[in-house]
Amino acid sequence: METIFNILTISLSFFVLISVIVGIHELGHFMAARYFGIYVLRFKIGFGKTFFKWFDKKNTEFALGILPLGGYVQMLGEDLTTKERNDLIKSSNNTKFLSYKDVSLGARAVVTAAGPFANFVLAVVAYFFISLMGTKDLAPIVGGVEENSLASIAELRTGDRILLLDKKEVKSFSSINTLLASRMGETGFIEISYLPYNSNVSKTSIVEINNWLYADEQKSPVSKFGISPYIPALVASLQKGGPAEIAGIIPGDVVIEIDGVRIKTWQNLSSEISDKFEKEISIIVERSNQELTFKFNPIKVVTNSGIERGVIGVQRLSSLDDLPEEFIVINKENFLGALAKAFSETYKFTVLILDSIKKMVTGSVSVENIGGPIQISMLAGSAAKAGFVSFLTILAVLSINLGIINLLPIPILDGGQLVMIALEKIKGSPISDSFLEYSFRLGILLLGSLMVFAIFNDIARVV
Repeated sequence: METIFNILTISLSFFVLISVIVGIHELGHFMAARYFGIYVLRFKIGFGKTFFKWFDKKNTEFALGILPLGGYVQMLGEDLTTKERNDLIKSSNNTKFLSYKDVSLGARAVVTAAGPFANFVLAVVAYFFISLMGTKDLAPIVGGVEENSLASIAELRTGDRILLLDKKEVKSFSSINTLLASRMGETGFIEISYLPYNSNVSKTSIVEINNWLYADEQKSPVSKFGISPYIPALVASLQKGGPAEIAGIIPGDVVIEIDGVRIKTWQNLSSEISDKFEKEISIIVERSNQELTFKFNPIKVVTNSGIERGVIGVQRLSSLDDLPEEFIVINKENFLGALAKAFSETYKFTVLILDSIKKMVTGSVSVENIGGPIQISMLAGSAAKAGFVSFLTILAVLSINLGIINLLPIPILDGGQLVMIALEKIKGSPISDSFLEYSFRLGILLLGSLMVFAIFNDIARVV
């Protein structure tokens, strides 16, 4: 039942996500076309067979296709022959219709660019509401450090608070990931400033990178750097009848020591217990400012990968709402602050995506990082289950992606159309039909190849 629910959640989330992003994109084209008086024949979201349609007062058809993987706005002059256009005019009592080719080159450029522009507007709106509603994130405190990682070379320790990364302010743990993502595929140095645990004097470390994360699309940059977030060893709940519950540990207890080893984080707790099964251990917890000692035996379990480990039947906090205030960061803005933050976040992710595309083109980052519909659907499903704010965040980032991709100078995309308009302006006469036809065929080939490659990458990630 849970599997079916997850599939339904992923499918519905993907449908809503793509429909909104594509719908807003096409709405941009539609509104610009209407502004210049261009007759719009059809506004369709999705491809394939139409399962729903209706006509407005201007006889424009609005339709939904069965495959929510795109959409289009069909304007007069794009696909109709001269005979079809004359038939349309005759059937409408000789009403004057403007086609896409009847308006000026400037108007055509505005109509073409309006789709990607609408995607950037959607991102701004999404980030505005995110900032207005407020978000909670983990504080940029180091929880664990992997051996032989860049973080260990930088001499980071559990409890250290990261302040700056490459001289840019670190406001939350997720911002560390974003800043590190901008260094993917690069060679050079990463500078990290931090406040050591129980110290008021900050330190700065510099670590060398060489073609960093060229093909590690499966792991987040912050994980590859070698740090995990700080999750305190606070008992949120207990397994009924488990060793900890029988011994007398209760929700709210904070584990501070196991067999003489000081415990700071949940990761410390888990690693200390993992190899101590079926033998007595001593655990000290803090409860209402008092230290209590318990002695009992962990039980042995076997993981799906066949590894034996010890457990005591305690669960960690699963929600940021339950974390103590010192371990979370709350970001909430007033109206003007949210508006400024919306433009700032849209600009930041636009630059990041453009930089990633540049690195893929130059070969400094592997093209295996390209994702397709399967990856998008998984992201949409995860974001939907995480909450409305997470869903809006994915919506904003993917909307920026669509806006940028459509501006690439590939025939059939909006960017390619803008190039054709520029060539027509320079040439002083319309581009020949044969040139346009071959350009569109090349565009379809390039776009189709890209989609096949993205789907192949998706399948490779799953299997």
